[in-house]
Formats: sequence, C-alpha cells, structure tokens
Amino acid sequence: MNRTFCTDLKYPGKLLLAGLFAALGLGLGLGAVPAQAAADPTQPEATAPVYPSATPDDDSADEGTVLIPSVTSQEGNFYLAVTDAALDEVDSERIMDQVRQAVGEQDAKILLGVDQEPNNLKGAGQLVRGMLMFGDSDALSDDWLENGKTLGYVGEGWIAIGVMLPQEAGDPVEIAVDPGRDVRETAPGSQQRILEAGQGEFAAGDYTAGITAVALATTQQLQAPPDRTLAKVIAVGALAAAVAFLLAWAWRAKRRKARQAAAADRNKQAELLESRIQRASIYLDRHPVPDPGLTGESRLAQVMAEIERQRAGSQPGALRALDTAPDSLQSQQVSEAQLAQLRDREHELSLLRGAVQLAHAFTARPRDSRESWNRIVEYHRARLEDLALFLDLPGAGRLACAQAARTVIITHTDELQLLHTRLSCRSAGADTAPGILDRLWELRDELDGVLHDALAQAGQARLKIPHGLGESMEGAQRKTDPLEDDPIAVLRNFAPGSGTR
Repeated sequence: MNRTFCTDLKYPGKLLLAGLFAALGLGLGLGAVPAQAAADPTQPEATAPVYPSATPDDDSADEGTVLIPSVTSQEGNFYLAVTDAALDEVDSERIMDQVRQAVGEQDAKILLGVDQEPNNLKGAGQLVRGMLMFGDSDALSDDWLENGKTLGYVGEGWIAIGVMLPQEAGDPVEIAVDPGRDVRETAPGSQQRILEAGQGEFAAGDYTAGITAVALATTQQLQAPPDRTLAKVIAVGALAAAVAFLLAWAWRAKRRKARQAAAADRNKQAELLESRIQRASIYLDRHPVPDPGLTGESRLAQVMAEIERQRAGSQPGALRALDTAPDSLQSQQVSEAQLAQLRDREHELSLLRGAVQLAHAFTARPRDSRESWNRIVEYHRARLEDLALFLDLPGAGRLACAQAARTVIITHTDELQLLHTRLSCRSAGADTAPGILDRLWELRDELDGVLHDALAQAGQARLKIPHGLGESMEGAQRKTDPLEDDPIAVLRNFAPGSGTR
C-alpha cells in the first residue's frame, strides 16, 4: 500500500505540501549516503528543487504524484516498506525469513523502503526523506524541526535505508543509508560496505537477494546502543527494593527503639510502684486500727472491723506481690501484665492505708483531726451547691425530685452548721466523734439519693445539664473509686456489702 502526495499546485493545501517536500529535498538529504551501482561516482548530484517554489499560472497544472511506500512487513525491529510498483520485483516474505535472525541479534530499528522507477523522486535519497516525513513509522526524530539540519533527521536507534530499483533490468540499483544520531559504524567504512552489498545479486536481476544482502549488511555494519528499558526497569526495581528495605529497617529500628523505651518506662514505673507498696506495707504493719468503742451493730464499728481485717491480712499479700518484681526489674523485662498487677496492688494498699489513717482520725478528738472533718463538711456543701445549680436550670423545677432537692438543701445546710459547731467545741472528745461521723454518713446517703434521682429524671426529661455540673453531680455517686477529698467515700469501700474483699 502506498501513501500518495499530489504536486498539483493549483490548490493552496497542495502548494504547502509541495513547498515542504521541496524543503526536504534540500535539507533532509544531508544525512543520507546515496550510491548507484555501475554509475560514475564523480557525477554531481542535481541541486535544483524537485518541485517549483513559485505558484504557477492558473492555467498551468502539474499532475505528478509522489508515492511513499507503507510498511508491508514487520518482524521485530525490521520494517520493510515496498511500493506497489516494486511488489512484482520483490518477495517480501523471503526477505523477512532471511533477515529475521540477524535483526533479532542487534539493537537498531531498521526501516527499509523499496521503490522502482519511473517515479517523481530524485533517487533513493528522496525515498528515504519521504518515508521519514510522510511514512507510517516512528523513524523521524522528535526534534527534527529544531536540530534536524545539524544533528540529522533520523530518530535515535533507527536506520533508514532506501532502495531504488531501475526501470530496465540490468540498470544500476541505487541505495541510500541514513543512520540515527546514536548509531555508530562497527568499523571504518561500514556505510560504504552497506552501499556495495548485494551488487552482484542486483546485477543478476535478483532484487530480493540483493535487498536481503543490504539488510544483512546493515545489521553487521551499523550498531545502535542497546535498549536500556529493561536495565532501567531492573535498576528502578532494585532501587525500589533498596528503599523498601531501608524503610523496613528504619521502621523495625523505630519499633525496637520504641519497645526499649517502653520497657525502660515500665521498669521506672515498676520501681516507683514497688517503693509505694513497700512504704504502705510498712505503715500498715505498724498502725493497727483502734477500737472505736461502739456496739457491733453500728455501721462505723463494722467498717472499722473490716479495715482491721484487711490490714492484718495485707502483709503476706504485699510480700507475694513484691516477690515478682525484683527479678523482673533486674532483668529489665517487666511485662505489661506484671506492671498492671503492681498498679492494682499499689491501689489496694493505698486505699487501705488511707482508711487506716481515717480510722485513727475519727476515733481521736475532733480538734486533733480537724482537716479530715473539714473535708467531709466542705465536700457535702459543694454537692449541695451542685444541687442548687441544678434547680436553676430551665425545666428542672418541674421535675418530681425538685421538692425533695429543695428540702435537702435547706435542712442539710442547717444541720451541717450545727455539726460543725459541735466539732469545733473544745469540749468535744473522742467519744463524741463516732456519733457525729454516723450522722454525717446518714446525711451523705440522703444527699446521694437525691442527686441520683435528679440525674435520672433529667435524663428522662432530656434536660440539658452543663458538662461540668453533670460530672460533679455524678462524681458524688462513685463509690468504687473515691475522690481524694471525700473521706466518707473512702470508708464506704469497707462497708459490708460494698464489694471489696
């Protein structure tokens, strides 16, 4: 199949194409090396343009056409383009069979075009130029407009060859070779050897054998650099693998460092917990709970008895908990489970130690433990203020608990003042303290009940409570994890039925 380009200059589009092709006749031929068998090598090549450079008169017409062969066969890096005029003289299939192996062993892409006279081309050189500019291959360099005149028009890795068969058998065959910029001769004079290849076959009229010889000579005499695509892929893959390895190594090193830091932090925490457990164990061993002198039915007496029972039984347990720590600390391998056990044990002993301290405070004269009594009173007053703030919320006054809340605020405020006055009296002795503590505990139970009802009813009515107020009201109900400023909550942990051991 041929690509046909008309030279009729009566139309502007054809004029532009003719001018372009004329430019090619002058410029693209600089890189090609033409030769003609049995022709005088000293004969000068015509320099006149193939097509006129001026627009002819409207009455004049040029009916000539330029036929550029399309690629008819392709095998690997070998592209064979034969015009319709030369198809009867050339066996494309035979050429491909004979050059297949040779082409597969080299790296250049070879575009070989074959045409036969008569035609409107000025020899094999213009055939090469036409295939580069108007053919269906990618042999033309991408930057041919900018650098074609100085660096050549054939793309990197390509070799363009033109073979012009004669009109009459026995006449010379013309060959033109135009290698790409990066294509090099395997030895001095390689291009000339390509031009001379197949001359015997051409002279004998075997054009197929002659073209085959030209193609084989091209694969032997010219060499393109190897395709680096696979090498680049391998290099990129190796680089990616190296980066992945480095990232994995850095990630593992970071994790290892984090584990080491976490282990060191656990060791420090374990040492601190061990020290606290040791101090609490020593205190509990030296401070038994005093007898409050109350009847066995008294709630305070029952709490004191439970505190003493746990204090007496805490020593073996404390020692057993400590037995697991020294070896771990020395080996720097304190686990999370061991650390959790130490935290639990430290919390238990700290709570028990606080309860023992409160037992001593509440069985002494009130003036000797004024701080503990003040903490109970101040904590109770703060919760009464929370209840008053709750009643000021929109809609809270309509709840069922509102009347009980108002009553508690009034009666508890008055009674707290009376109890505080009794505690401040110089005549208050150790025998009066248990009774006052029992009464304060009863008031706390009543207040907690009202707070609990208020929160429950507010939730059912979807009453919006400020976050801080809700937390403060709810905090008063926590008995398993008492606040440090709530002595009664501490004692509650040891009341019968509280769930503690």
